[in-house]
Amino acid sequence: WKWLGALLLIALVLWGEHRGLASLLITKPTSKDIEWAFYAFGGVMAWSWIASLVAPQEENSGVATITGMSIAGVLLLIVTAAVTEEVAFRGYLQERLGSLLHSRWIGAAVSLMIFIAPHVVFFGPSWLFHQLVGTLALVAFTLIRRNLVATMLLHFLINAPILIPTVLAKL
Repeated sequence: WKWLGALLLIALVLWGEHRGLASLLITKPTSKDIEWAFYAFGGVMAWSWIASLVAPQEENSGVATITGMSIAGVLLLIVTAAVTEEVAFRGYLQERLGSLLHSRWIGAAVSLMIFIAPHVVFFGPSWLFHQLVGTLALVAFTLIRRNLVATMLLHFLINAPILIPTVLAKL
């Protein structure tokens, strides 16, 4: 469903709005975009490590659902989330709201709130402490680098560590 939604949004942009993919920030990333995605990932992982020392993430049904999937399934889930959520929340919603409200920052804040809600429902309130920094990194990265493909890479990297407990559960 997420892929269908992302494709429909892209179709809306191309044929309904008569705008190009660049209006969704979908352009070829520069080497600096990729470099900064890895720097941002390092910062997010540092926070994740500190957060796990301060208050280890509690078991929750969301994580249990994901780690119960096959490794291939989790990998597909990570790719799906990285691409489709970025198209919907940063490329479309954040950009269009920013344009309508004449402020990229307000557009980003509103999009952030909408993005957070289903994640908290699925993973529980402790998700905010452990993952909000990563989500803020995605928003800030998009605002600063203005490249959705690089943001998708960052999103993929941030979500990739869920493969660790998934693999361990299969051993």
